[in-house]
Amino acid sequence: MTTELSKTEVVNDNSEIILSYQTLEEKVQALESLKVKWKEGVIREKDIYLQRGEILRKIVNNKLYKLKYDENTDSFKEVNDREFEDFLKEDSKFLFNTEKSLTLNTANNYQAFYLLYNKMLSHKHVYEPKYIRQVIPVTNLVLSDIDNAVEVWKGAYDSCKKNYPTQDEVNQAFIVHSRDRVKATQRAMNVIRKDYKQAIFEKEKTYEEPEVNKPTISIPELQKYNGSVDAGLTCKAIASSYHQAKEALSSFKFTLYNFIQENSIEALNELKSVDVGVYSINDLDNKIKVLEEDLIKIKVLLDS
Repeated sequence: MTTELSKTEVVNDNSEIILSYQTLEEKVQALESLKVKWKEGVIREKDIYLQRGEILRKIVNNKLYKLKYDENTDSFKEVNDREFEDFLKEDSKFLFNTEKSLTLNTANNYQAFYLLYNKMLSHKHVYEPKYIRQVIPVTNLVLSDIDNAVEVWKGAYDSCKKNYPTQDEVNQAFIVHSRDRVKATQRAMNVIRKDYKQAIFEKEKTYEEPEVNKPTISIPELQKYNGSVDAGLTCKAIASSYHQAKEALSSFKFTLYNFIQENSIEALNELKSVDVGVYSINDLDNKIKVLEEDLIKIKVLLDS
């Protein structure tokens, strides 16, 4: 095995991207330690879900699923285009000493139980899930939008007939919550649709910039500002950058709008769990926050 360091973008359970520098040996050692932990004896059913969910989360977050076991050499090699589902099909039976390979659904259910359980520890008066079947209706939601999954769980808990919600009660709470989200999404879509139609209208008509605070000095009269800055080139560069930023933001907004219109917000949330390397959108919410922060910085810069 090579001792060369490799840079990997790993993700924690808060969807925050962290750069990790590890050798192949260190990655294999980490995977082997999870193999040992998987075989550790646990008594309570709940603890099995937590243990397996935690192990699988570490494999996903740290992209250890890209390590492929080679029986001929009894060693691991790193395969960059390998997906989590490939790891489950090809290596989970060997690694975890199970009779059958873990399915993606089972692995996701374990992860969802672990994530929701730990999230609910910080909420008073609402207990954590006890059985994995309780989590199955919201597995995909937990993995894509944990905060909304918490709201579904709270709704199921408030309306349950026993001390803990059944799978059917969680499913019903999910349906109710989804309807509310659809209504809220539809309201937001109506606003975006209005903006979209207005943008098309503005693009098709001849638009004249308003005559507000027009500069009084033309470029031919003043080629250099303060003797050092080319006023013409600088103004063009700033204006061009603005128009590029505006077009890019509009393109981003309408790309999201068109996809959600055609496929639903749930489909977009599903895409957040897909690993496509640098094009992954698991941190889409964080990316939007970065855009907001950049706009604030520009405003602060201009106000300084």
